[in-house]
Amino acid sequence: MFPQSVTHNSPPTDCAEIEFAAQREMYCTSSAMISSISNISSKPVGFASRNEVEGRRRYLNRGDIDDKAEQVILHFDSQAFSGTVSPLYKVVAGLHEAYRVPFQFDNDLGYSASGKKVLGRFEFGTRRICIDGILPYDSPRFRWTLSHELGHFVLHRKLDPSVISQTRPVLVDTATNLRFAGKCRWSDLDWVEWQANQFASALLLPRAIVSSAVDAVQRELGIRRRGVVYLDSQPCNYRDYVSIMQRLATLLNVSRTVLRIRLINLKILVDARSNKGVG
Repeated sequence: MFPQSVTHNSPPTDCAEIEFAAQREMYCTSSAMISSISNISSKPVGFASRNEVEGRRRYLNRGDIDDKAEQVILHFDSQAFSGTVSPLYKVVAGLHEAYRVPFQFDNDLGYSASGKKVLGRFEFGTRRICIDGILPYDSPRFRWTLSHELGHFVLHRKLDPSVISQTRPVLVDTATNLRFAGKCRWSDLDWVEWQANQFASALLLPRAIVSSAVDAVQRELGIRRRGVVYLDSQPCNYRDYVSIMQRLATLLNVSRTVLRIRLINLKILVDARSNKGVG
């Protein structure tokens, strides 16, 4: 397990570029992205050199972000998808040990300009990732915030902060930034936060691991129609839904909100109720 506080004082070496850029779903665009995709046989899958990435654009949808997150996972753990939980800390340890990415998990990150508690921070210059010490280590909120900041590192470290209206070379994340947006807004900063949330979801809940976990939990509960969680107004289906969500959230160490959104996006959860609350 990765230690709770890791600081590397010297600047990180230039990590082989993980090809990244993303768009805000199919209906959002941005001119801010300067990364591109280029798989080179002499480099690990999903990585590209600096010169191949800078100055070029590539737009990716949610499925493409899933692919990129899974490439990162497999780069650090080739057997990850035979497991039962995301190898988050193997990714963190690999980035720190192989690429000297600095991590700090016990700082007081203070408050944003709007007075909200900062829970996570990504620094463009040093590529340092910081998580506020208020978050219990390995809690669902800690894991989500860490995965979100990793999304900034993977997807946004080559961006010019001024392009997303940042006056300082850092991205700070409060509970508001870490929340899934209900609809597409058009500011570049919102676009960047959307991407980081999609990456966090894909990193914490990879498709193969989620699919296997759903099947295993449904088998355990004696549910015959497996692979899809169906929710409607019938008490029996709601009861099964609650049981499945409780077990999955515990098994995968994520919040029920994050889990529910991920299952809907993967079309595993079908909510046929007329009033679709979080539930």
